[in-house]
Amino acid sequence: MLHLRTERVLLVAPNIFSVQLLAKHKQIKLITSVDRVFPAIYEFAPHIIVFDYDYLDKDMEKLLRRIRTNSYYNKIKICCFKSSADRRIDSFLKILGANHVIYKDELNNPTKASISHVKSILDPAVTDILISGKEDEEGK
Repeated sequence: MLHLRTERVLLVAPNIFSVQLLAKHKQIKLITSVDRVFPAIYEFAPHIIVFDYDYLDKDMEKLLRRIRTNSYYNKIKICCFKSSADRRIDSFLKILGANHVIYKDELNNPTKASISHVKSILDPAVTDILISGKEDEEGK
């Protein structure tokens, strides 16, 4: 079981997250542009990267292949945050190197198993940010 409570998290997602929430958590860095992923990895040295798959679906394969073929990045855990499950896409993401896939439903309609799964991967602060950001996006 992974405990990433004090580790640095790089969140690659649209700019829908509360600036106040992100400002409180110095261990979380948000980037919204695909071309900033690798410079941010170099500057921030994250322990885990959370990709919003729905936002980056066209670039995910290229990003995952580049991360997993470079030995400098091999200790970084990768988590993909998706709105819904798709067995074909999820298994492809795992083959490309994603360590975890988390679904929005796991966070919005939690069961004991899903809560345990998400808590074993992410800090509660990151989970709260993901939930609030996705709710803001759906409200638009």
